Amino acid sequence: MSNPAVFYRGAGIGTYWHGHDARISGFSPILPGAARNTATLKSHVIHGTLRSPYISLTKSFGVAADYARMGRAVPNASMKAYVYVIHLPKSAGSGVHLLDPLVEILSSHKDPLKSDYHHDGVQDFLLSIVKPSSFPINPAHYLQPPPAGGTLRAPNLTDDLQTMVRALRDSEILAVGTIPASCVVDRIEIP
Repeated sequence: MSNPAVFYRGAGIGTYWHGHDARISGFSPILPGAARNTATLKSHVIHGTLRSPYISLTKSFGVAADYARMGRAVPNASMKAYVYVIHLPKSAGSGVHLLDPLVEILSSHKDPLKSDYHHDGVQDFLLSIVKPSSFPINPAHYLQPPPAGGTLRAPNLTDDLQTMVRALRDSEILAVGTIPASCVVDRIEIP
């Protein structure tokens, strides 16, 4: 395969792909025949829904390593997590179709007067989406102009905004179809 596109996928301890070597079996979605629509895509990206027709990949080794460390146990000297290295041909041929979640979401927001992915919070509100455990959403993130001051409420957070921010955070691409074992070229141990 000349000049392939390189992707990564983390496999934490105790997860399916930790116990099943994708270099032998390839990657298959759990529900390959499930509806492929925007709602399913959003759920997959926002909630990490595994029961979908999508396989999450990332362009970032660092992101894949972070996900590998999030298994049911912390990797250590005797039990390693893994990052799979996947090479997909840039031209058709692998039988895998790739989707960019950002393109999928933004394609429905061509009219700025009808867009609902914008938030009404402060600038650091996006940190609450990127890393909710470190930056919880609170009503102080929603400010209104004087004199009213407004009612305390959390900023507007739509599924479209969450999908786009998380896809950017994770450098995420979704694969549709089975990734053949021949495209899974390595499995790197993560201590």
